[in-house]
Amino acid sequence: MQIDHFLERLDKIRLAQNGFDYKLGKALQLDDFVDIEKKHDIKIPGKIKDFYLVANGLKTLNPDFKLIELDSWIVKGGLIHFATFDNLIEIYFAIPKPDDAKEWTIINKDNNYVIAKTITNLWSDKIWHWLEQKYEIWEDNWWVS
Repeated sequence: MQIDHFLERLDKIRLAQNGFDYKLGKALQLDDFVDIEKKHDIKIPGKIKDFYLVANGLKTLNPDFKLIELDSWIVKGGLIHFATFDNLIEIYFAIPKPDDAKEWTIINKDNNYVIAKTITNLWSDKIWHWLEQKYEIWEDNWWVS
């Protein structure tokens, strides 16, 4: 995922969909990750940092999506609630054991549905199904109308 393309696509949706809007949080610096990683005893994958280096959070309207600011993350039971769809569907990073893959899987904790295997997959594919077609990508049957 190239962040420039991501932002361009958000702008295209803004022009094409009546009522759609978005707002980005202030960009972080690499030093901002140090305290969070220490506080939660985690190592944030580079692909996740890449987005937060551009925007510490994202909020869209119509449809609603919120990417939670890094300093508001809560790590509990190997999970991090990092985003919310439709103002009520919380999605989580599932943090692997230190000796496992470096990427974090994205899940709906309520039904254990794997939304994406990596943040790149979420940003380059899945998120657009929600933002452009309002498909509920957090369930197994999200592609069915």
